[in-house]
Amino acid sequence: MTERNQSYSVFLESDAYRLLVENANEAIFVAQDGYIRYANPKTLELSGYSREELLSEPFAEKIHPEDRDMVVDRHVRRLKGEKFTDVYSYRIIDKKRNIIWLEMNVVMIMWWDKPASLNFASDITDRKRTEDALRESEELYRTLFHLAPVSVFSYDCEFKMLDCNEQMARLMGASRERLLGSNLRLVRDQRVVSSLTKPFEGEEGYYEGEYHTTLSGVELWVMVRTSPLRNGDGNIVGGIGMIQDMTDFYNAHKELTIKSRYLEEANTALRVFVRRREEERAKIQSDVVSNIRTLVLPYIEKMKMSRTDDDKQVFVELIESNINRVVSPFLREVSSYQLNLTPREIQIANLIRDGKSSKEIGLLLNISARSVEFYRSKIRNKLGLKGSKTNLRSQLLANT
Repeated sequence: MTERNQSYSVFLESDAYRLLVENANEAIFVAQDGYIRYANPKTLELSGYSREELLSEPFAEKIHPEDRDMVVDRHVRRLKGEKFTDVYSYRIIDKKRNIIWLEMNVVMIMWWDKPASLNFASDITDRKRTEDALRESEELYRTLFHLAPVSVFSYDCEFKMLDCNEQMARLMGASRERLLGSNLRLVRDQRVVSSLTKPFEGEEGYYEGEYHTTLSGVELWVMVRTSPLRNGDGNIVGGIGMIQDMTDFYNAHKELTIKSRYLEEANTALRVFVRRREEERAKIQSDVVSNIRTLVLPYIEKMKMSRTDDDKQVFVELIESNINRVVSPFLREVSSYQLNLTPREIQIANLIRDGKSSKEIGLLLNISARSVEFYRSKIRNKLGLKGSKTNLRSQLLANT
């Protein structure tokens, strides 16, 4: 062992040492009892410290506070002969206060008859940053994937579902565990399959329409979008899809369309009705004017020229008769029983027609039941029912 230890001293002083170690593109240093006993130029370059600064202080001072205890503990236990993995990583702080990630490959040696570690260190800071960024990106992806308000899923080139969120499970009416590993090519509703194959060609897929779920058999209206899923080398390894449940929107739109059509038809019918009423009104106006001019005005003129009262009486009767003829079309729309009744009698007659008793009518009109009976008698007389057994309400309904 002593000869082997002495060989390191000989090696350090040889030209081969200067060629291999001093010009190595890897940081190489010897650590013993908490201090660095030797450091090659690459170690100095990596840390930014001079040889004197590195060798004069405990190496723990250069280690990141969060990693310091772990590194020192391993160093001490290695020197005691305990076994650890030869490769591990930790952070140091260089002279400019930058954080440097090192990947260490450690070999135990004897340095001047005492245990020491021969350390080969590589700067993996860029790799760590890339890994951290990738990990953060993956965590963000998983967060967005599983918390998305729409159904999201991924699948490989064999149509095997790799992952899906809970929203997807709820939409399909099955547990997430049951969906994972299922073959999407075998879905019940084959109309969506073409949108699933597009990503394999490097294109985006799209489908919008009816969809019958495979497991629950529910009929939905969905919008499906798919995109290629690529690995780190940019090769397509499957697809990622999003499904938006448009069922409520579609049903509301469908109902609105039906109501709009009904409303349009109603508006058309109303326009036709209004046009006809306008035409009828115009015709009535024309007929009234024509009839007045033909049936009334000539007799008024003759009455003006008449000299005897008998002639005037004849013309008055003719005028009255013709006026009744002119207004008769309008009187058809008025209930015949109302023509000879007073306002109070009309009021009571309407209540009788509606089936109200004398007592109820009295309460409604704030009069006595006896007064109501008096009005009943007057109404019967005016309708020609005096002495008749005809029911007053039946007669009023018939005259309406």
